[in-house]
Amino acid sequence: MDALVKSQFLCLYCMVLADGIIDALEMEKLYKIGTEQYGLTQAEITSAVRDAGTSFIFPESLPDKIRLLMNLAEIALADNDIDPTEKALMRKYIIKMGFLESNADGISDFIFSAVQNHLTLEQVLNSISNN
Repeated sequence: MDALVKSQFLCLYCMVLADGIIDALEMEKLYKIGTEQYGLTQAEITSAVRDAGTSFIFPESLPDKIRLLMNLAEIALADNDIDPTEKALMRKYIIKMGFLESNADGISDFIFSAVQNHLTLEQVLNSISNN
């Protein structure tokens, strides 16, 4: 697994851990995203989580940033409850990706809403480009 994929995948795992409860639905969503969107095997996912010592490598393109934020929201929403620590982690990653701190809460709310409404990455990107 290359360093970029591992880094971004572990970012998703941090969302699983954010509320202090490793919820089965959140882990199921993590594995689903890992296999379907990152092309990882279950063994690679387990290994990445077990050997988690890596630094976060920021996505550079807007689509990659939005995809990662949407994946984070999917995991946070897997148990149908957004814990304050999950919102705080989302905000932290939004700022680390280079978005303005003053826009972080709005971006977070937008992403959570988009995921709750089952919007695709393309729909979200189109919405952003039309505003």
